[in-house]
Amino acid sequence: MPGLHSPIDKPLFIYDGLVKTSGASGNLAKGQFAIVTDKAVVGGLKVVSDFAGLPKDAPIKFMVGRHKLPTNLRSPYAQNYATSWFTSKDVVSIKANFPKFTKRTFDEILIGYDGINDDTAITLDDGQSTVLDVNLYGKPIEVFSRGEYCDYAVKIHFGKMEGETDQEVVNRAAESLKNFTLPGGKPLTDLVDVKVVDSTRLDLDGVPYVFSTLTIADSGDSNALAIVQAQYSYEVVRTDRKENVGQSIYTILHPVSVSLADYSHALVDASIKDCAACLAGYTDIVGGVVYHVNLEDDGTSQTALVDDLPGYVATTVAKVGQKDGVGTYSIVLDNALTDAEIATFIATNAISATAELKLIGSIAEVCTKTTTTTQAWVDGTTCYASIEEYTIQLKDTECGTSRLTELQAAYPSLVIEEGVATGDASRTVTLTGTSGTANIKVGTTNYLATFATDLTTTAANFVTTHAAAILAAKGLVVTAALGVLTFVGVAEGFPAITITNATTNLAGTLGTLDYVTTASTGGCQRVYSTTVVTDVVCDECSKIFVDEFTSVAPDSFDFTEWDKVEPLPSETAKMGIKLKGKAFDFFPDEASRDEMPFYETSTRIGAVGGYIETDYLNFAPVFGDIFAVKRLSRAQDRDSLGYNFLAWEEVSRAHYLGETRMEDNQFAKAQFGEESVLRFKSQYVTYEVVFDDRKYSQGAGGRSQIGHAITVIAEFGYHTAIESLLNKLAAKAGVDIVNPTAN
Repeated sequence: MPGLHSPIDKPLFIYDGLVKTSGASGNLAKGQFAIVTDKAVVGGLKVVSDFAGLPKDAPIKFMVGRHKLPTNLRSPYAQNYATSWFTSKDVVSIKANFPKFTKRTFDEILIGYDGINDDTAITLDDGQSTVLDVNLYGKPIEVFSRGEYCDYAVKIHFGKMEGETDQEVVNRAAESLKNFTLPGGKPLTDLVDVKVVDSTRLDLDGVPYVFSTLTIADSGDSNALAIVQAQYSYEVVRTDRKENVGQSIYTILHPVSVSLADYSHALVDASIKDCAACLAGYTDIVGGVVYHVNLEDDGTSQTALVDDLPGYVATTVAKVGQKDGVGTYSIVLDNALTDAEIATFIATNAISATAELKLIGSIAEVCTKTTTTTQAWVDGTTCYASIEEYTIQLKDTECGTSRLTELQAAYPSLVIEEGVATGDASRTVTLTGTSGTANIKVGTTNYLATFATDLTTTAANFVTTHAAAILAAKGLVVTAALGVLTFVGVAEGFPAITITNATTNLAGTLGTLDYVTTASTGGCQRVYSTTVVTDVVCDECSKIFVDEFTSVAPDSFDFTEWDKVEPLPSETAKMGIKLKGKAFDFFPDEASRDEMPFYETSTRIGAVGGYIETDYLNFAPVFGDIFAVKRLSRAQDRDSLGYNFLAWEEVSRAHYLGETRMEDNQFAKAQFGEESVLRFKSQYVTYEVVFDDRKYSQGAGGRSQIGHAITVIAEFGYHTAIESLLNKLAAKAGVDIVNPTAN
């Protein structure tokens, strides 16, 4: 709130940094800024950009153009946004306010193991229970609760059963958080990203996927999305929109092994031809009249006969139908046929003797031009998908035989095996060649194999050199026998393996990935196994933070559910949970600004746990320190966004033009040019020019001495021209210039 003696503040809004530095004020574009003198020139008042030689008492004013209104309006209207007259010696100060937070940050909290200090890990004794509170607050909570509350506390109780590991306990607690729903059914995971912290995590591996992006100029609506989606079998998502340049950014997630074809779009410009020839670069599509010709062709195409009709326009004949031995043909002729021409055609041969000709209508001659643009996709972040194994136990058939065939038929997209999945998988690399080196790539890491004596020795040396490192980083046990390397490890996250010759001819062939099962029958029942592809997981700054692969179990079969094969828990894992507030964005456009809110924020979070509360499922409560909680980052929204200036833009309209905007009236808005010059998601720089009004007054003081503050508001990145002009005014007035930002 301005103080009692603050200057009167009046804003001016600039579009795209438009500045006029010469000529006259008569044809200022909408949102274009100019400083003018009181000297009239052809086309209006003189526009100045250099104050050299201009007396300090010369009257000047700021002007910003507006959309030119229809000339038939009865009421007069202001031609431009224009300040009152002042002089450079009246200027008291010129200051600038730049956005302080140009990059968003999010609340990120680590509960338990911090990756460095072992004593921060969440640990429980057998039979103990504890509690974890996650406090949610901020605009997302208010919106999702429809204003009923501004914050919400999520409370999770969990305990450690006898024989359990801390890894199992924390995984279960994290799963409870992920499955939590707020009042009204809103999943917690829509607001907060929940990840398990696990010191035993290995490198992220699996089948690599990549996020590819495409940036193109389009309308940014559902029709534009449809044009892109129609060209690809993978889902296309519009992930961003740059309104200032009219561009959309589209993203596809696809396997790295699949290359996306370039996006291609053809723009057709066509018009009915008049007497003049088609313009250069346009193709003349000849018009004429359309006939349908029915012939007894017995199914054999007779286009060569039909195009004998006089006035035939090349390439326009086509067979369009067949019924009971009679074919129907469409043809374009340059003019309608005369009776004599029709009679001549019918009399030509036996087939045409049965012909029936029907005039359908005319088509215009057209000038057309097709412009095709292509754009390549740009690969971005690489992520990974894996597999998870599921088993199901079923009763045998009445004849006591396996139901594998029946089960496989029920799940055609899955591979069903008879036996219990062990949770492990294996893959072989059979070496070939007589000398040289080869790179065996496990996941994203290359391990060099060097030929020595023979392939058996080469494989054995590889194990000696690299087995320990591969086990530590990838969790795979590598063995060698007769020139064959065998990699065995947990099926979930099993890394991709390739072999590539490096020098001479040492190479190899890959065996298929084998998911290990063991037979399990008894009691007239059998166990069957399958693998399901997981969701995609992306890498983190540290592997201890990498999210877990998750999958959806196959639908039940014969009223029996599939059970997921869980990996063996670690006794030594140091565990924690990482929480990160998610972005909450909601962006209206010009057409919907009066009906829809604008949000660019995120969920705020706090957490505490490990304190004494009550028993949980008859577990003994924990007596000890609360969980270690470390805040990794604090949420900060971007400031000075265009949307936040909308109300001030209306103040500007009312003050300078004496008008109010047509709300909820798109037609009037378009006619009167009342669209906002603000880009809602862009950040803005404000320049405040303060000057004293020293005009004579009728009071005892003789002069008014009223302070005026003109705030010039320009989009960040488009502000340098405005800044340069105002700094020249500052130099003329003898006040401090604003800090230059062009560099």
